[in-house]
Amino acid sequence: MRLVIDARMMGAGNTRGIGRYIEEMLAQMRLMLPSGWEIVLQQDRIRWYSFAEQIIWPFILRKSKPDLLWVPHWNVPLLYRGKLAITIHDLLLLHQPTSAKASTRHPLIAHIKRLGHRIVLNNAVRRACVIFVPTHAVADDVASFYPDAKSKVIVTGEGLTQFPEPTAPPVSKMPAVNFILYVGSAYPHKRIDLLLEAWKDIAQNHPDLSLVITGEHDLFLKRHMDQVSTQSIPRVVFSGRMGNAELAWLFPRAKLFVFPSSFEGMGLPPIEALAAGCPVVCSDIPVLREVVPEMGTLFFRSGDKNDMIAAIERGLSDNDRLREEAARGGIEAAARHTWKSAAEKTLEGLKHSCRA
Repeated sequence: MRLVIDARMMGAGNTRGIGRYIEEMLAQMRLMLPSGWEIVLQQDRIRWYSFAEQIIWPFILRKSKPDLLWVPHWNVPLLYRGKLAITIHDLLLLHQPTSAKASTRHPLIAHIKRLGHRIVLNNAVRRACVIFVPTHAVADDVASFYPDAKSKVIVTGEGLTQFPEPTAPPVSKMPAVNFILYVGSAYPHKRIDLLLEAWKDIAQNHPDLSLVITGEHDLFLKRHMDQVSTQSIPRVVFSGRMGNAELAWLFPRAKLFVFPSSFEGMGLPPIEALAAGCPVVCSDIPVLREVVPEMGTLFFRSGDKNDMIAAIERGLSDNDRLREEAARGGIEAAARHTWKSAAEKTLEGLKHSCRA
């Protein structure tokens, strides 16, 4: 059995979530690979979402002679006709098409790209023998958009990465104590704009507290940096992209981890925060209710600035007790979300699709 895996995104700096997913799944799958199976990684320098991906990539894949191709995303070339498995991490494209880097292009180019992405996604869902998703929330979403694909969907979950021991603060300007933390991208659905609006009020009542926002300094984050500057929002640190060792330093030292996202496929950052013993304040969207333990977590109504403020204030005023709960919630999170379990379910789904 020759399993070819599209590993172009593995370890890619600008696809932190999918890159980590591929690395962790491969590490586990290689330990439990069935007898007679062979894994072949395709890491050719063909850029994802590109014309080369559609025109050149299918011929490269055919030369690999896969019995089964697993694409850990939905970006499958339209011309590829072999047996196929895919992973859908979320359907953000269908819900909030402007919450992506394509939306930063000229409106006509952005429209063409969104149309192309939708055509490729529809083709991948139709042709896949099996579709892996991280949560039941995503499974329900796939079924609502693609009812005929419901029987092909397998919920695998995802896992927590073991962070290395931290050695030093990530950057010299980082506050050593008294900060709340956001980790993630700055796409519009992450609602950093709402967090900054809430922070303007919170900062007045907590003059010794800072807000640390991590993430790539892309166009989306620069908009928030301009928001901080033009509105004179105090004590906001934009720390840049953080590696695992730096996050290992940040999470346990933060008073709270705040995650105001309006849409997720899994939502690993709040789970990682709990696993590090950091209390969490996050929106009450269904997927976060599904995956984030209640111990050590305060949920607020998604999109409600005042409810977010109230939750953060509760978290700060009762921080010691909440931190004790977070330690227990972190143990629960680590037990519930493992890459070993995700890999086992994925391999079982791949084996079943090969027999079909």
